[in-house]
Amino acid sequence: MPHLLIIIMLPAQRITLLLLLCLLAAVGLRAAGLAEPLPGPHYDEAANGILAGDIGLRGERPIFISSYTGKEVLLFYPAAVMARLVGNTLFSLRLTAVFFSLLTVAVAYPLGRALGLDRRAALFAVALLAVSFWHLIFSRLGFRAISQPLLQGLTILALFYGLRRDSWPWLTAAGLFLGLTGYTYLAARLFPLLLAASLPPLLLARGEWRRRWGQLTFVGFVALLTLTPLLHYFWQNPDAFWVRIGQVSPAATISLGEAYGRSLAMFFLAGDPYWRFNLPGQPIFNWFWGGLLLVGAFFLAQKGWRAERPVTQAAVALLLLNPLIMILPTALATGEILPSGLRAIGLLPFLYYLPAYGLFVLLERLAAYRTTQRPKQTGGLNQLTAASLLIILVMVGLPTGWNYFHLWLPRADLFYETDSDLAAVAQYLNENPVVEGERVYLAALHYRHPTVAFLSEEYDGVNWLPHSEALVWPETGAARIIYPHSSPAPDWARPFLANALQENGPPGPDDEPQYVVYRLNEPPAVEPPHLVNANFGQSVTLIGYEPGGGASGDTLPLTLYWRVDRPPTADFTPFIHLNDD
Repeated sequence: MPHLLIIIMLPAQRITLLLLLCLLAAVGLRAAGLAEPLPGPHYDEAANGILAGDIGLRGERPIFISSYTGKEVLLFYPAAVMARLVGNTLFSLRLTAVFFSLLTVAVAYPLGRALGLDRRAALFAVALLAVSFWHLIFSRLGFRAISQPLLQGLTILALFYGLRRDSWPWLTAAGLFLGLTGYTYLAARLFPLLLAASLPPLLLARGEWRRRWGQLTFVGFVALLTLTPLLHYFWQNPDAFWVRIGQVSPAATISLGEAYGRSLAMFFLAGDPYWRFNLPGQPIFNWFWGGLLLVGAFFLAQKGWRAERPVTQAAVALLLLNPLIMILPTALATGEILPSGLRAIGLLPFLYYLPAYGLFVLLERLAAYRTTQRPKQTGGLNQLTAASLLIILVMVGLPTGWNYFHLWLPRADLFYETDSDLAAVAQYLNENPVVEGERVYLAALHYRHPTVAFLSEEYDGVNWLPHSEALVWPETGAARIIYPHSSPAPDWARPFLANALQENGPPGPDDEPQYVVYRLNEPPAVEPPHLVNANFGQSVTLIGYEPGGGASGDTLPLTLYWRVDRPPTADFTPFIHLNDD
C-alpha cells in the first residue's frame, strides 16, 4: 500500500486564538484568589519577602544572598520592584511568581518551534503546561525556583534560533540567558550538563563543525561573562557555594540507584510525598499522559535518528536527555524528601513536549487513517487539533483546579506546614502591640522566625522560645507567652502557667486554636525540688533541677531552673553527665 503524506497548515489566526485560550486558562488558575488570604507564608517564603524588601526598600544590591542557607537573586530584583510598586507584601511576592510562570507558558510555543516541533505539538505542550498542577503550585508561591524554567526556556529558544539562522544576535541572547540561569536556583547548576550532553551532534557534524564550535564557544563566553560577578563571589566565599549542597548531600540510608529510580517514578507512578508541594504521592502525569510521554519519546528518538540536520538531532537529544539529567537535583538529595517537585523544577518546560509529541503522533495517525477510509475528508486535522487542545484545557484543567482549590489548598496539615499559625500570631501582635513594662515571649520551631519578621511590626519586641524547650519570664512585671499550634506549651510548663489568663486565637481548619496566649501579671513561684546555686561567668546561675521518670533506651526528662543575672558575655550550652548504677 503506498504511503500517504498529509500536510495541513494551521492558519496563523487560529494558532493565535488557541494560544490565547491557553494563556487565559493559565491566568485563571494562577490568579484566582491570589489577593485573598492563602496558607502561609512558610519560613522560606517569608524569608524571600524580607529579602525582596531589603533590595527594594532598604537599598541592598546582592550578587548572591548568603543568609537562609544561600539564595540566588534573579527572582528578588523583580520582586523588589513589585514591593516598591504595591508594597512589600505576600501578595506582591506571589504576584511576581505568577508573572514568571505566565511568561514560561508564553515562551513554550516559540520554544517548541525552535526545537523543530510541529505547530500542533508545540500547542499541546503549551496547553499541558498551562493546566499543570505541578507548575500551578509553584506559580502561586514566592519561591525563586519558579524563575529557573523561564530562563532555561529562553536560553534554548535563543540558542536554537541562533543555530538554525546563524544569527549572532540570537546567539548573544542565548549566552546572556544561559548566564542568568545561574542566578535562578540551585538546581540550575546542572543545566549546563544537559546542554553539554545534547550538543555533540553539532560539534561533530561533518562540514559544519568548525562553524558550530565557534558559535557555541561564543555562547559560552557570553554566559561566562554574565556569570562573572557570581563566580567572583563564590571565589571569595566558597562556603556559600557548598553550604546548601552539603545539607542535602547523600545519606547512607538509601543508595543513589534507588534514589534515582524513585525520582524517575515521579513522572507517572509516585510523586512528591510532601504536602507543601503536592497532593502526596500524586505523579506529574496520570497513566494516559504518562503513556503518551513514552510514545512521544519513542517517536522523537526515531525523528532524531532519521534527521539529516545536526541541529535537529541536538534538539531531539535535549528533549530526550532532559528527564534523565534534570531529575538529578532531587535524585542526589537523598538526605531530603524524595522525590521533590521543587528540586526537579529544572525539568520544566521541556518535559511537557514529550506527551505533547505523543499526542501529535497519535492524531496524525488517526487523520491518516480517516483519510484513507474517506479520501474526500482531508481537512479534518485542523479541527481535530483545536478540539484536542480544548479537551486538554477542560479535561486536565478542571481536575487541576479541583485538586488545587478544593483538595490541596484547604488542608489543615498544609495550613500548619506553611506556618499559617505564625502568620496569625503576627496579625495578633500587630493588633495587640507590646506595651511598656511588658515582656512578650513567642515559642516557635525556629528562632526569630521569618514569618513573624515579615508580617509583624512588633517583631523587634518579641523574645523567642525555640521549640518550646524553655519557659522564660521577667523577674518583675507582666509577661505574655504565646504558643502557636506548631509549637504548643509542653506538659512540664503548664504548672507554671496555671494562674495565667489564657486567651485562645481564632480556630484553624481543624477547629483548634491557631495559638494560645498566656498573660502573667507577675512571675510564678519557683521551687526546684533539688537546689544547686551554681554560677556561670557571673551571667547565669543554675538554681536547681528536677529529673523526670524514664526507662532504659528512652529519653529522660530533665528540667533545669536558671536565673539570668546579667546579659551573658558568651553562649552557654548546658552539658549534663548522668552516672547510673
